Amino acid sequence: MEMTMQKKAVLIGLLWDLGLPAAVFYGARALGYDVLPALVAGGVAAVIRVGFVAVVRRRLDGLAALVGGTFAVLVIVSLLTGDPRILLAKESVLSGAAGLLLVGSCLLGKPLVYTLGRKFNTGKPEVLAQWDERWRTEPAFRGHFMKLTAVFGGVLLADAIVRLVLIYSLPVDLMANLSPVLHVAALAVLVGLALWYRSRRQRAMEQANAR
Repeated sequence: MEMTMQKKAVLIGLLWDLGLPAAVFYGARALGYDVLPALVAGGVAAVIRVGFVAVVRRRLDGLAALVGGTFAVLVIVSLLTGDPRILLAKESVLSGAAGLLLVGSCLLGKPLVYTLGRKFNTGKPEVLAQWDERWRTEPAFRGHFMKLTAVFGGVLLADAIVRLVLIYSLPVDLMANLSPVLHVAALAVLVGLALWYRSRRQRAMEQANAR
């Protein structure tokens, strides 16, 4: 029941994160504002959302700070150049940075998915001890997290590249419409890969135990 509530909270938060900037952008366009100020308004709404969540949780995490800082820099550059496409590139910058971080963690031998998994189990010392032991003694266990982290990083890097190509190939208004769709598509691919890989691992373990 608790896990279901957590998943529901994550889904609602995701809808807010994706829907609020889009709603503000379309509202500004409907009121007659040009693309650049409309995009700025949508980005400001996203930053306000980040601040609101930080106040409610009484904690501003690194991701929130990265989102806010990236937006602030790109707003300044967009206003100086008058190019709204630079603001649309915010998601590419964030996806690319996350992808590089994931792939880089594999190269360092410390896959980020494993680190995040331990963080989610902070209140379960017995689980953490088991994970640490398996990490030391089971190459397959280490390989599982290495593969997941590398695949996730690859998907995010691909998303960043595809998004940049589309930003500079399509009209700005059309790309602003496509941006939330690309978000959902990238997340769907990541979730689908995670579920498929988990199911594959479970089948392999069941077959190994049956022998």
